Amino acid sequence: MAWTHARAVGTGRITFTSGTASALLLSGSRVAGAQLADGSRLAADLVVVAAGAWTPSLVDLSGLAVATGQVLGYLRISAEEQERLGRSPVLLDLTDGLFVIPPRDGVLKVARHSYGYLNPVSLPRAPLGKTTPESPRRVVSVPLTHLSPPSPSSPNDAIPPEGEAALRAGLRKLVPSLGDRPFFKTRLCWYTDTPTGDWIIDYHPRWEGLFVATGGSGHGFKFLPVLGDKIVDCIVGNPPEEFREKWKFRTVADDDDVERIIATEDGSRGGCPGLVLAEEWKQSKL
Repeated sequence: MAWTHARAVGTGRITFTSGTASALLLSGSRVAGAQLADGSRLAADLVVVAAGAWTPSLVDLSGLAVATGQVLGYLRISAEEQERLGRSPVLLDLTDGLFVIPPRDGVLKVARHSYGYLNPVSLPRAPLGKTTPESPRRVVSVPLTHLSPPSPSSPNDAIPPEGEAALRAGLRKLVPSLGDRPFFKTRLCWYTDTPTGDWIIDYHPRWEGLFVATGGSGHGFKFLPVLGDKIVDCIVGNPPEEFREKWKFRTVADDDDVERIIATEDGSRGGCPGLVLAEEWKQSKL
């Protein structure tokens, strides 16, 4: 990401502003910019919302996409283990979604591709609605990261016991020699899940000047080298024909004020649907 950022800065055509987008600004039926959390405003002729798992907090994506937290654990390995395991492919158990990444620099990562945890939060301002300026939904699942305000019910630097137990069981199955090696770090990785696993890369059907690019469903980062070009193709009205319908911003009925369970049912997901992060954290205190 640092390399990509440097390349972008090097063009001399991009101005980066550091801040947190809290809402989209409207001028009639047109999205005219974004308001940041510090009160400042950014105006634009075209607003592209590509905010990953934070996108549903800015644009109502009920029925289309939801943010889910996935568990990861890291453990240190020896030079001999690095030499041996570093030549291995990615190990994936499709029965429970557990996978192990080939280690690098003496660190091995184990993770679970699952239904994930929901983190429903009542937003101070509802996201931009599908038919009206304000969505009827204020309770939206949002990422909990090191940038989030501290919460005693959901520590930002660890994972729930249910997730850690799943990682441990997967490690014992896939790499038995490391089955009891302690994790030196755990964290949550946030997906923007869609029902089919397809992206949403399209102009909003209701609001002029608004383009949405989201919906990685856990596969987003690996497409970094090519996805930007495809997004630009869609912006200029020349989407890949074979993906035109797959990436379309679909119109679905507004949901109620409760976050729905959305996941790609392709047989690769582990865990249980509908787990709520705060509720899982309570289990560690029982």
